[in-house]
Amino acid sequence: MLRLISMLSLFVCSFAACKSKPPARAEAPTRAKYGVALSNMETNIVAEVNKYRQSKGLPALQVNSIIATEAALHSQKMARHQVSFGHDGFDGRVSRINSRLDGSKASGENVAEGVMTAYDVVQQWLGSKVHRENIEGRYNLTGVGVSRDTRGNIYYTQIFILK
Repeated sequence: MLRLISMLSLFVCSFAACKSKPPARAEAPTRAKYGVALSNMETNIVAEVNKYRQSKGLPALQVNSIIATEAALHSQKMARHQVSFGHDGFDGRVSRINSRLDGSKASGENVAEGVMTAYDVVQQWLGSKVHRENIEGRYNLTGVGVSRDTRGNIYYTQIFILK
């Protein structure tokens, strides 16, 4: 299968030591036009992360709609170029999550950019020590958001929370 992979940039923040502490679905363009379909992408990323966690004897992360909403909004803002690719605003996302979940003990975030399948995104994160630390972290809740910009580039956000 041919895959178009545009530029890939990975960043991560691990905020486990910080004291501050229903995803919107993009319309799924055809695979032929963009190379990767977005339908079920969030679910598939969580499944790939949980498959990896299981292989390491770690408990599965549970999807939380509050966290997923924040992840989706961040990916949408990056895709609309309203914010730069990265973690700007992470403290605000966690603050909003905490206010609705009545607090959390730890939080982290992985973001990626490029045209990739769910498997590819998770493999890229696992290839990076700091991303892998979030995936293997002592978190129990997660949410994923994915959004495509007008040029076909895809933005991925996964937020991790320990409640």
